[in-house]
Amino acid sequence: MLRNFIASQIHWVFLAGLLVEPITARADESYFIIVFGQQSGGNAPESSHTFATFVKATGAGPNKTKYVIDSHTISWMPRSLDVKLLKRPEEGVNLTLKDTLRHANDLKADVSMWGSFLIKKELYNRALKQETRLIKGDIDYKALDLRFRPDTAMNCIHAVCDIDTDKGLLATGTAHGNDASHMVLTHLSRWIIDSNKTHEWIGQRLELGKDIVRRDFQPKAADAIKK
Repeated sequence: MLRNFIASQIHWVFLAGLLVEPITARADESYFIIVFGQQSGGNAPESSHTFATFVKATGAGPNKTKYVIDSHTISWMPRSLDVKLLKRPEEGVNLTLKDTLRHANDLKADVSMWGSFLIKKELYNRALKQETRLIKGDIDYKALDLRFRPDTAMNCIHAVCDIDTDKGLLATGTAHGNDASHMVLTHLSRWIIDSNKTHEWIGQRLELGKDIVRRDFQPKAADAIKK
């Protein structure tokens, strides 16, 4: 009789586990991108900059604004923060989002942003891999990087767009500032789930001020990938 009683208790515990498991909230993950463009009034190449922030939001339930976020920024600069167009490859530094915006403010440069857009997980993972590469010092900084990209040195524009080289390297020519940033976003747009919808709460959670100009994403046919 005791054996039957124990067996029945185990049976009920097993069933209880089956009943509870389906209603247990499971974590949901979403991924986002914001692309930034920086330029001064005259849009001098030395004070222009392209950078991007990738965000992972994790939580449960329909209100994603309450999710926990983890952000990573690719903002590739010379360690001196002094961009010299003709300088040889030099040690670079990958700035945080706050440090990048602080530096833009020091230069009295304007900052624009596109997004935040919902993206596929793979682009986020590629961004993390690129961030690790930059932080480890596996590559140098070079403003004019034609002969050095993508293995030896690269500029800020290519540090972001070269996250995706599946179809070749993006040909940015002499573009810089907002024009270059828009080209980068177009290059990465195949990973965007809905380019017509922005998720403003991501910017709020990142404490992006109203002084940053919000821009609409309008792909240009001229933004081509070099074959």
